[in-house]
Amino acid sequence: MTPFETIYTKHYAGTHRLATKLLGQSGIVKDIVQEVFLSLYERRKDADVIEQPGAWLYRATYYKCIDYLKQQSKFCQLENLKPTCDYQLAHEQKETRAWLDQALNILNDKERLLAILYSEDLSYKELALATGIPLNSVGKTLSRTLKKLEKVLKEEYNEMF
Repeated sequence: MTPFETIYTKHYAGTHRLATKLLGQSGIVKDIVQEVFLSLYERRKDADVIEQPGAWLYRATYYKCIDYLKQQSKFCQLENLKPTCDYQLAHEQKETRAWLDQALNILNDKERLLAILYSEDLSYKELALATGIPLNSVGKTLSRTLKKLEKVLKEEYNEMF
């Protein structure tokens, strides 16, 4: 397996999830993720050294999604959870997801990206590289972002807590 194939295999699912969380449209998500990986491949072909390709991919995916949203001149709601066999559970999950989506939309772009990438289990170093936040500030910024998200959820949807 080539180094590029290894990177693709390791990071495709994560970049796809990020794009889906930001756009919620599976058709365009695949196109954007493909463009990001193509861009990485072309950079590597041109001998551009990318030390943290995972972080680079997340950041590039984020910016491609933002560009797409700007072109559409509207922000889309995140995709609802797929239904499960248990209708009540599916309804509750859908409602919870809608609350979370609305709360995430209250955050600014950098905070939203940080929260989404944190949910993907990126390390602080990867979060710093993907968001442009200095490494020594990631923990505090993340803490503030999560507290802000929690506050919004408690204020708007207190029956959930």
